[in-house]
Amino acid sequence: MAEPRGTILVVEDDDLQRELISENLRQEGYQVLEARDSREALDRVSQNPVEIAVVDYKLGEESGLELIKELRRRNPLITPIMVTAFASVETAVEAIKQGAYDYVVKPVDFQKFLLTLERARERFRLQREVTELRNRLEEKFSFKNFVFTSRAMEQVVALMSRAARSEATVLLTGETGTGKDLIARLIHFSSSRNSGPFLAVNLPSIPETLVESELFGAEKGAYTDARERKIGKFEAADGGTLFLDEIGDLQPAVQVKLLRFLQDREFYRLGSTRLLRADVRIIAATNRNLEKLVSEEKFRSDLYYRLNVIRIDVPPLRERKEDIPLLVDHFIREYSRREKKNVRGISAEALNVLMNHDFKGNVRELENAIERAVIFAEGEVITRADLPVFLEIKSESELAAVEAESSKPLPDRVRDLEIREIRRALEKSGGVKSRAARMLGITERMLSYKMKIYNL
Repeated sequence: MAEPRGTILVVEDDDLQRELISENLRQEGYQVLEARDSREALDRVSQNPVEIAVVDYKLGEESGLELIKELRRRNPLITPIMVTAFASVETAVEAIKQGAYDYVVKPVDFQKFLLTLERARERFRLQREVTELRNRLEEKFSFKNFVFTSRAMEQVVALMSRAARSEATVLLTGETGTGKDLIARLIHFSSSRNSGPFLAVNLPSIPETLVESELFGAEKGAYTDARERKIGKFEAADGGTLFLDEIGDLQPAVQVKLLRFLQDREFYRLGSTRLLRADVRIIAATNRNLEKLVSEEKFRSDLYYRLNVIRIDVPPLRERKEDIPLLVDHFIREYSRREKKNVRGISAEALNVLMNHDFKGNVRELENAIERAVIFAEGEVITRADLPVFLEIKSESELAAVEAESSKPLPDRVRDLEIREIRRALEKSGGVKSRAARMLGITERMLSYKMKIYNL
């Protein structure tokens, strides 16, 4: 027996009409629930997963519009369709205002009605997918997934919490890889704007000539390749949050337009004289010293003050090493689940290597190291041999030794580096070539070849 195509609630006070619609729908493969009035309809919805509600405009002394409004209040995913004998624009507008997806006129043309139902089912599926995606995003970007134990990050989270309760502009500062993007998303999804869009723009990744049109939009013909109207990020983020990453790289001409937006929430598309408004919260981030850029007249002071309302300085990982064990456990769980492996922890020796590393790439570098370790781990515990070789470089003297070789020709430097790393990998793997090759990220055959040409 074929699976039902979906569950439809038919609400009609005329028994003959209700049975006629319901029987036709059952023949099309739908699971149908019936109700004579609002009370019965709400009772059916409370006990069954209804996708579409077909509601008559008049239910005796009751109004089908009021029922639609209540159905949508109880379950916003339900897609209502109004059935009416009064084919007027006013009726249609009123029905749609109360939440109806569409309306059909009596006597019902069943073939057209089926097409309306198919569109309504597609809308239901899309709404459900969007809701599930939003729930996953809210779960992912919730404060409970923000891992820390250090006092420095306690202060960061306190400021994040205040920012989430505010509409003020936020400025995030910190080195690359400290998690500014994650913090911006956490603030958005914890704020009253969480049902609106979150758009992130990495400013250095956009060609200088296109930054203005990317942010503010452009009319057709505004520049050589503008073949149609382009909606900018400010317009697209209306009702939500726009995250401007690396704001310190913003060119002066665009700084002026951003300043105007922050002052008046108004802007013009490129090539247009029509003034537009957008309800957008700005979160900006930078790894540069904006105060220094202001003093050098490379960044507008008035824009800096507009951005610097709620400032959150994110400390580098080397200044909060007590967070490393918790972060390691978090990333092990995450990548073990993704890789479908049973990696449960990390050895004390391997953790010691991580604790002694400076992580100039910050949390992002740590995450990449753990991801790689989980992939190459053969047991339930990550060992020192599973970690990337570069983590063993832990002192300035080692770095200086590497730099001292810089005067050698490039082929000699490559040869010395390969010999050093192969020896290190063989030592860590106890001479087992397969493990050494995995640590180096090459095949065992390639390792054997290099050992032969280097006489190792």
